[in-house]
Amino acid sequence: MSATKMGGRTGFARRGGFTLLELLVAIGVIGVLIAILAPALRGTRQAALETVALANVRSVGQVMQLYSGQHGRHPFRGPGEYPASMAELFPDFRPEPDVAMYAWYPSGVLIGTTGHFEQAWLWPSIVMPLEEWPEHWETWVSPRKDRPLPTADDFAMSDDNPIRDQISVRYSNAFVARPEFFGDRRGASPDSWVRLLRATRPSDVRFPSGKVMLWDDDLAYRAGAPAERVEGSLDADTPMAFADGHGAVKNPRAAGDAYDNPLAEARMKKLANTAGGVHGRDY
Repeated sequence: MSATKMGGRTGFARRGGFTLLELLVAIGVIGVLIAILAPALRGTRQAALETVALANVRSVGQVMQLYSGQHGRHPFRGPGEYPASMAELFPDFRPEPDVAMYAWYPSGVLIGTTGHFEQAWLWPSIVMPLEEWPEHWETWVSPRKDRPLPTADDFAMSDDNPIRDQISVRYSNAFVARPEFFGDRRGASPDSWVRLLRATRPSDVRFPSGKVMLWDDDLAYRAGAPAERVEGSLDADTPMAFADGHGAVKNPRAAGDAYDNPLAEARMKKLANTAGGVHGRDY
């Protein structure tokens, strides 16, 4: 402080600045504001990433519709079928009648499986040429999920399946089997099931605006703990694309009933195993 003359009196002129007490109060107020605003900011970021995920599944839905328009059926690979490129390179090749073959990235990798409903994640092999994978890969992976393009090293022998979880966007089982498969007309014999593992056509879908074709099955962008699953189905707001091309964010647990699918890992998973298949509706 410095002494000054003020109206005949001697006083003290105070320098500008904060006292320690004022500084502590200001820090406390800022801390309270951060505590209040942080959840809102996290929610805003999650909402933005959810919008990206919704755009992703809608983009895949457009690719599916383009494929259906060209081929007259929804994307499908049946038992004993293999990529056209294999027929060109190996004209005498014939897989086992119960094995479906898929070309995978990188070029030269082939996947053979007897799991018919593995098409839920193998769909890129059906609809997208390998040379276009680098361009579209990020739209198949949930935002913030760290899954780069596959490499040959991903296919090292192991007891688990290291490539199933690479693709986030899942394709409904309902589109790769006849509607009767998802109802009481299926029959009890596995032999009767096989004849129903057939492609579906766009005209088979009775409720296009109510039947989900695709959804983000990872929700990797969610803050906090991963979404809970009930019988394989996510119990959280999920970006999804419908058979008519529109997108929405809905909770799969609120979808219509699933029909027991003995050939799927998650037998009662909603959206995947909709009762009535493409004749049924999810919302």
